Amino acid sequence: MFSLRFFILFWAFVALFACARQGAPTGGPEDVTPPKVDSSLSTPNFSTRFNQKKIVLSFDEWIVLADVGTQVVISPPLLTKKVPDVTLKGKTITVLIPEQETLRPNTTYTINFGTSIKDYHKGNPAKDLRFVFSTGDFLDSLTVKGTIVDALSGEPVENISFFLYDKFEDSVTIKEKPFYFAKTDKTGQFLIENVKKGMFKCVAVEDLDQNLRWTGALERIGFPDSLFMVSDTGQNNIQLKIFNDFGSLRILEKSTNRYGMVKLVYNSAPDTVQFTTDVPNLQYKTERLNDTLFIWYKMPEPRAWNLIHGKDSIPIKSLSTVDFQAKHRLYFLGDSRAPSGKPTRAKADAPPPPGSPKATVVNQNPIKPAILPFTSPIIAFDTALWQLRVDSNLVNKYTLEIDTLNSRQIRLSTAWQQGKSYNLTLLPGAVTDFYDTPNLDTLRRVLNVSSDKLMGGLNLSISKLKPGKSYILQVLNGNGQLEVENKFEASGTDKRLVFTNLPATQYTLRLIEDRQVNGRWDSGSYFKHRQAEPVTVKKLEPLRANWEVEATLEAGVPDKAKAKPKK
Repeated sequence: MFSLRFFILFWAFVALFACARQGAPTGGPEDVTPPKVDSSLSTPNFSTRFNQKKIVLSFDEWIVLADVGTQVVISPPLLTKKVPDVTLKGKTITVLIPEQETLRPNTTYTINFGTSIKDYHKGNPAKDLRFVFSTGDFLDSLTVKGTIVDALSGEPVENISFFLYDKFEDSVTIKEKPFYFAKTDKTGQFLIENVKKGMFKCVAVEDLDQNLRWTGALERIGFPDSLFMVSDTGQNNIQLKIFNDFGSLRILEKSTNRYGMVKLVYNSAPDTVQFTTDVPNLQYKTERLNDTLFIWYKMPEPRAWNLIHGKDSIPIKSLSTVDFQAKHRLYFLGDSRAPSGKPTRAKADAPPPPGSPKATVVNQNPIKPAILPFTSPIIAFDTALWQLRVDSNLVNKYTLEIDTLNSRQIRLSTAWQQGKSYNLTLLPGAVTDFYDTPNLDTLRRVLNVSSDKLMGGLNLSISKLKPGKSYILQVLNGNGQLEVENKFEASGTDKRLVFTNLPATQYTLRLIEDRQVNGRWDSGSYFKHRQAEPVTVKKLEPLRANWEVEATLEAGVPDKAKAKPKK
């Protein structure tokens, strides 16, 4: 009897222990439901004749409160320019409007909570949570909606703030918070509800610091050409393009710690920059690339000097010429190699010495020159020390040219054979740079010329051009890099362009109306009321090998492309 009772108790204990060790159930659906307001326990939303200073919002689950200072915003702003006090206790949020605040009469207020309220366990934010009340007899019920895109790419931009002001001075965007505001979603669209009828100034701002103001060049901005009328009869719809307003040209970064080079990065292209020095007959070269100015210099003896830049003077400290020459080496940009001790003269068809880096392999367009980038500006080359081979055969007919815009590049042109691989060898002394330093190592590069069967073509018809105006047509590859560019002045409303030997990939067209006639896209200016130069962007269907794309592009109007087999 005792044994049977012991046996039953033993297995009951084992079963109980096994149950106790089991974990939480798995495999159920993840909680993605945001917290919701329990209206029965909360201050009524969308109330009229509202005169309370305390607002209570109770939720259906435990919540957390975060980033109140940036996420919780009341519009229009309070007259005292103070912010409501927002606190959390359990499942309840309390909003206290300052006692000294006098609410505007007959005004609809909206408290936007952004993503400040989230559920306790999974962090799901309360979506589109707003508390709306009116101090008058009715709630303003108009809406303003729209889309915001990047002025250059044409792509919609997320998290851009749209501001409406009841004041019309330009400075209001940097001095005051908006009367109404909203943020764009992933599609670049925004919506403001409960707006009153009337005239407003509106801007779109990339509010990076979330202070509900525009703080200058680091934040993109967009604006219409006139004030915006919110009415109860119109669509109240607006589209804006945002851009960086760089203002007057200024230096953002300086690099002067390397002998022989000063690097100045500007807020826009430094095309008009002029400078002098306090060193008589200083030898130097300049190079302007996008927003950067390079000044390459050399002097026989180390000394401190000054670069006179407008009204400013940039001091350049004395740097050792001997140390620079001891370490300086000339080779292809992007190649990784240790400084050489002695020149290594090798035959063009000889294999690279042990331990030397592999030759960089690049794809070569059959109708373009090969671009050979170097680590410093080139001033001379010796063709007797250049070897270009295809199928082990020496190529004798080719030309070399130092790029006039970028002296760190040499352009190599020849009658490329499609589908072939070219081996380029530069023996020591083949090139000499600005510092009178030749390449000490044998430099190699492999150029794979694309086959005709791997290339395609683009036949483009452009319409709705403005006769007499300058345009820039850019063809961008799948990586967003410039594949080919055509600059022209429109002689009529229509133009046809043909591009051949394009690598098979997807392309995007960008047509710029070059109003400044300077060969590039120019951004706009808020305080000068100047929009960014108009851009028409169109993504083409993928270009397949041995095909042609027939495309039409209307200036200002995106269109669709049609493809046909290449004949």
